[in-house]
Amino acid sequence: MKKKTKTLIKFINELHEFITLNPQFRKDTKHKPELFIQAEIRPLIIQYLENYFKKAGYKDFTQKSNKSFYWEGQEGQYGKKREPTFASRNYPDFIIKKPYLVAIEYKQSSSGSLVKQAIGQSIMHTLSEDFDYVYVLFHDENKDKRIEKSISNKNESNILKKIWNEFNVYVKFI
Repeated sequence: MKKKTKTLIKFINELHEFITLNPQFRKDTKHKPELFIQAEIRPLIIQYLENYFKKAGYKDFTQKSNKSFYWEGQEGQYGKKREPTFASRNYPDFIIKKPYLVAIEYKQSSSGSLVKQAIGQSIMHTLSEDFDYVYVLFHDENKDKRIEKSISNKNESNILKKIWNEFNVYVKFI
């Protein structure tokens, strides 16, 4: 597993905040397909990268951000270069190639079963060594936010710490 640095942790935390605190980020995803929400998140990630590369001093920060970003289904060869794992390739919803190799998974549901699926899928991203880190954004569609609230339970809290510490998978709920 790739080591986590303070700058990487800051990068992922700021990415999460940029997406979820952005006025364009949809809070109510009920009755909206996941692909629709992902299409709304995509420009937010690109905007975050543009800001990041602009601060880093890149003159053409827009081009740098676009070359550093890939989304599932985008035309191009990035996804086809992967070796299969268990007879299938790992395709995250989004990929940040620079400054860190980060897979991004977005899931939405009122079922905790999908959280487990997202975690398993994300662990495969890092175990297969296709990605160094994974950021999972899970949108809890329950009115009472019971999935999001469950992370304060001892078991869920320990699981989230373990997958971050041992598998570089960072899971956040909204």
